[in-house]
Amino acid sequence: MHFLNPQALWLLAVLPPLGVLAVWFAYKRKDQFLKDFGEARLVNRNSSHLEPARYLLKGISVLIAATALIMAMARPSFEKGYTEIPVGTVDVIAIVDVSRSMAVQDYKGVLKEPGFAGGTRLDMARYLVLNDVVPALKYNRLGVVNYAGEANPQAPLTDDLPALKWVLSRALTIASAPGEGSELGKAFNLAFALFDLDSDKDHRKVIVLFSDGGNDAGMEALTELVQELRKRNIELVIAGVGKTTPAAIPISQLPEQDRIQYRDQEWYEVDGEVQMSALEENSLLWLKNAAGARYVRVVNASDFHIGNLLGRIEVKHKKGEQEIFFYPLLLAALFFAIAVFAPREKKARSDEEGSKNSLLSINPKAYAKTRPPGTAGPGKGK
Repeated sequence: MHFLNPQALWLLAVLPPLGVLAVWFAYKRKDQFLKDFGEARLVNRNSSHLEPARYLLKGISVLIAATALIMAMARPSFEKGYTEIPVGTVDVIAIVDVSRSMAVQDYKGVLKEPGFAGGTRLDMARYLVLNDVVPALKYNRLGVVNYAGEANPQAPLTDDLPALKWVLSRALTIASAPGEGSELGKAFNLAFALFDLDSDKDHRKVIVLFSDGGNDAGMEALTELVQELRKRNIELVIAGVGKTTPAAIPISQLPEQDRIQYRDQEWYEVDGEVQMSALEENSLLWLKNAAGARYVRVVNASDFHIGNLLGRIEVKHKKGEQEIFFYPLLLAALFFAIAVFAPREKKARSDEEGSKNSLLSINPKAYAKTRPPGTAGPGKGK
C-alpha cells in the first residue's frame, strides 16, 4: 500500500499538540464558566460531571477520527496491474453465448465478487469482458454481440467503455438474445456487419468469442465464417467456458419467464427429460485450427488475459491504482459519532434506591440526626 497524496500525512505531526491545546482550552472554558455562573465550590458540589473514563473515551474517539480523516486525505491505494493496448489502434467485438446452457453453474465458488456469485458460465464470460477486456481496451473501441437462436447487437463499437461496462453488467444475461439454441454463424455475421458499419480500415479487427461450444449452425456455416475471417483479416480469440463433465441447467439461474413457467422444477427439462450440458471443445478447437485462432479453456479467471492472446499487436503492461480512501473515511465518521453521541453519565439510579432516598428525606428521626443543632424539626415552630 502507498499514498497518492503523502503530503497530507504531515498533519499527523500536529495532532498531539492540537490535542493538548484542545484539552487546555476546554478546561479553561469550563473554569471560566463556573466562575461566571457562581461560586465554584457550590457549583461543583451540585453539578453532574463527566466521569474520567467517559471523558477519556470521547477524547480517544476524536483522536482516532482525526487520524483516520488525515489518512483518507492522503489517499491510500494499492497497485493494480492491467494491460493496455495502444490508443485508437484496435476494434474488438466480443461475441457472447447467452443460451440456456450458459446458466450451468460450473464456476460456483470460483467467482466470489458481487454480481457473479451464481457462478454460471455466463457469469464467467461477463466477468472476463468487464474486468479484462474493457480495461485492456482503454481508448480503443469495443462492441458486443450476444446470441442464442438469433444474434443480438448488445452494443455497437464504442470507445465510451465506462458506459458500456455499466450496460453490460446489467443487460448481458441469459436469454438476452431471442430464440432457442446457439446460432454461432448468425453471431459472426452480425459482428462482420458491425465492423463494416463503424470500423476504420487501418484498425486491427479482433473477435473474442465466449462460448461453451454449443453450435446449431452446422459445419458448412462454420466453414463460411472461417473464410470470411481470413478474407477480412480479422483475428479470432476463443474462450471456452464451462467444464467438460455434463451438468444440469438450474431453473434458478434462468430468466423470470422460465422461472415462472418451470416453477415446480429444479432443473430445465425438455419432454420430461433433464437437459445436461458440458463444454464441447471439439467445435471450438476445429474453429481454432481452421481460422488460426488462439484458444484458452477458462478454469479460473486468471487463465484469460486478452493482452497475452492478441497476436501482432503491441500491448503495454501498466500499473493502475485502486484507491481505498473510503475505508478510513468510514472509520472517521464512526468515531466522530461515538464522540458526539456517547452518553455523558451513567444511567439514573434505580427507582427503588430513589424511593429509599425519598423516604429518608421525610423521616423525622433521620432528619433529626442530620439537621444542624438548634434548628426545628419538621412540623415544629420556634
